[in-house]
Amino acid sequence: MEYKEFKISRRVIQHLGKDLITASDVALTELLKNSIDAKSAEIRIHVADNMNEIKKNCGEFLVNYNPQIEDSIPKEIWEFPVCVIEDKGKGMNTQELDKGFLTIGTDLKKDESGMMFGEKGIGRLAAQHLGNYLLIETASSEEPFASTTFIDWNGKLLMENEDDEALLPYRKIEKTFPNYTRLWIFNVNLYDFLETPDQLELNIDTFGTVLVNAQLKSAINFLMSPFEETSKKISFFYNGKEADIDFPKELLDLSESVHSFKLDWSGSELKLDYSMEITPWYIERIHKVAVKDEAFKKLKKEHQFYLGLLKENSKRINNVLIRKEKGSGIKQLLIRYFDNVYKNSIAERNTREEYVSHLADSVIEQLKLILPIKGKVYSFKQGRKIGKDIIIESVNEERKRVGKSEFTLGIMSNFLKLNNGVKLYRGNYRIGFLGNQENDWLKLQQYRTKGQQYYRFDLANIIGYVSVHDDDQEYIQEISSRLDIKENKVSNSFKNLTDIVFNSLFYELNRSATNILRVILEEQGLLFINTEKNIKKQNQELIKSLKKGVVAEKKIKRAIDIMKETSDDEDSKRFSKKEVEELRSIIKDIFDHLVEEKKNQKQAVQLLEEADEQLKAVEVDAYNNFKLMANGLITETITHELDSVCRTSNMDNMQPHFDNLKKELMDSQKVFVINHDVQPIKKSYYAIADKMEEVADLYNFVEKTFIKRGSYDEFENQNIKQLIDDIHKNIDEIDREEIEIICTTDDLIWFVPKGVLVHVFYNLISNSLYWIDRRRKYSISDGYYHYEGKDCIVIESNDPNEILVYDTGTGVIRAMEDILFQPLESGKENHTGRGMGLYIVQQLLRSFSADIELTDDRNEYGNRYKFRITLNTQEN
Repeated sequence: MEYKEFKISRRVIQHLGKDLITASDVALTELLKNSIDAKSAEIRIHVADNMNEIKKNCGEFLVNYNPQIEDSIPKEIWEFPVCVIEDKGKGMNTQELDKGFLTIGTDLKKDESGMMFGEKGIGRLAAQHLGNYLLIETASSEEPFASTTFIDWNGKLLMENEDDEALLPYRKIEKTFPNYTRLWIFNVNLYDFLETPDQLELNIDTFGTVLVNAQLKSAINFLMSPFEETSKKISFFYNGKEADIDFPKELLDLSESVHSFKLDWSGSELKLDYSMEITPWYIERIHKVAVKDEAFKKLKKEHQFYLGLLKENSKRINNVLIRKEKGSGIKQLLIRYFDNVYKNSIAERNTREEYVSHLADSVIEQLKLILPIKGKVYSFKQGRKIGKDIIIESVNEERKRVGKSEFTLGIMSNFLKLNNGVKLYRGNYRIGFLGNQENDWLKLQQYRTKGQQYYRFDLANIIGYVSVHDDDQEYIQEISSRLDIKENKVSNSFKNLTDIVFNSLFYELNRSATNILRVILEEQGLLFINTEKNIKKQNQELIKSLKKGVVAEKKIKRAIDIMKETSDDEDSKRFSKKEVEELRSIIKDIFDHLVEEKKNQKQAVQLLEEADEQLKAVEVDAYNNFKLMANGLITETITHELDSVCRTSNMDNMQPHFDNLKKELMDSQKVFVINHDVQPIKKSYYAIADKMEEVADLYNFVEKTFIKRGSYDEFENQNIKQLIDDIHKNIDEIDREEIEIICTTDDLIWFVPKGVLVHVFYNLISNSLYWIDRRRKYSISDGYYHYEGKDCIVIESNDPNEILVYDTGTGVIRAMEDILFQPLESGKENHTGRGMGLYIVQQLLRSFSADIELTDDRNEYGNRYKFRITLNTQEN
């Protein structure tokens, strides 16, 4: 067999360097990564107008300047602008220079421990994007000399041999430090490094400071995580003058909320902690959104008020916004996620459940390889009414108090424009350019298009990071474009996790934050203006204004008469003093009336605007209530159909059919078929039939309580104990699970709308059954939840207008205490509940002047557990 040799043209160098890397900030950071991998604690970037400026201003580098280097730089490029990147890293010996730097695609650095960036072996080619010429000056402690090599990227290389290999000029010079590396890049574009051309004409020492190109500064800032402390430092100099390239960390104080998460080991199992931290101006913004603009003008408080509100309620807020999942809980999050992903492609439920469970286990195993995984996201708002009038004003109040300079909306907007996005890090070191302004690797904007944008992140208004532990770059690796990571089992599992955290868990935290703050603001009386009272008051003012208008009309008529009488009197040449004073008084009264009338009209217009906004809020509530009723109708239809099936399927007569089938198979000596096929079918059939019978019985009981046309206003006397007994009979689970119902309301009778209390108590008792079951399961592995007595659900009354309901379950978890009655909030494990039951119960009760609340009493597990139902008989 003959062979052909596969050759690669030197043009590939341009394709992998200048053509692949199209931005100067990307090119520079690629070179900085090499210095970091070389273990340099400090890196300096020197930019100068020409080589003479280098000699004049940069004599004292991190490594001492060596005049011998000048012999390696062609004289014709001395006048070109130059950039020098120097580090005090390990440097390169002759072999490393040949096999490492000058060999494209080398994997030499894979043998180095703690290598945080280099892996592909093409990063050094970024130098050709910055300038036409490159001089490499490097020294290793292993050799007594330093090495220099010169490259002309664009011109014809100095020599070529017959194998088409580029031969580069090489010199040995005296080294000025044990180990270091300098990259001298000539003919750079100064505008790539400096913010404005005007700086080139300034005497910087006298007139100003160096402003580094904003995009470049941002790229340098995020090369090593600015969110955590690092021992490495990068400095920038222009003609010897140092520039400020530090990340403006204090601007993060302008964020209105901070979301955090961390997945790591806790003992022998995984633990996922996630939380949301809010600011006083976040509360103020929620207040503004909740009551709308016009009402907010009256209801808003000073910025300091919201600060006090946050401090007073910090414990309640933290209970809701600090959460954790362990072991099986993390697996359930993954199962729920994958079940949603595959619900259309794998229609058969049992098959899908088995598949996603296996997939969840696999993802957990992959994630263990890159633990800990953590992240943090700062969220901002830029609009004038919120960004300036709420956030900037609030922050500046505190800054003025401590003597700091004030921020402006422009400063915040520019900060977000340059730095937005969620960056990806390996420890403290950035992976690729994921999270740049237009790089949405977390699919945040994609989820915003799915609805409920209010609770989702806006990519342009967030700054944050995600960090993994993968020092050897074995699992999380960037692709050549630096805009994504390579696909493998670990990286795909990592993206599954971030998808769940950012687009599900953080979404739920945002919604819960809004709900708890609405509860707190409502307690303060800050959510509603009594429009009816204001309308009455305004109406009275308008009536007074009309009466004054009548008086003013008479006075105007009198003024006209006086003027007429005066004009008819030919002998009178002028008004008398008395007449003039009377005219002045009349005109003044008219003027005062017009001023007051204008004021009243403005108030009337404002009141109408408020009424219009509140009408919109009522319309939204009405819409949501229609949705709830629609869900109720669907539920009624399903139960009705199940009842029809039960009534028409002759379920009681199925046993003879199974007996006949068994006899036939026995006669045919097919015992295996009986045991393997018929018996499982029989068991499954009767299990389904029994459940359908239970549903039918429940439907017959609940059917009578549905509110039909004309019945809502029909009140009836409801005996509470009799009602509880009826519910007990219709929920088989109570006796099956050996749970006792203790009702001590005796002859208590409430006059309420027909059927409403059935739904109220049915929901409360169902919840009690769930939390008793949870406590029993917890007690298997945790003796803390062991309960000696018989489990029970208690309904008692110590006041004719009050009923208490509680049980021996776990109680209400702390995260749900204050948002329990908000829609779509469920405290059930892995969010298995819909979160609508207690919300509907509260709305039903409030519809006829009753109410329900969670009392402050706590059970032995430290959780609140008693529900108080009250009836206002006077209003009723």
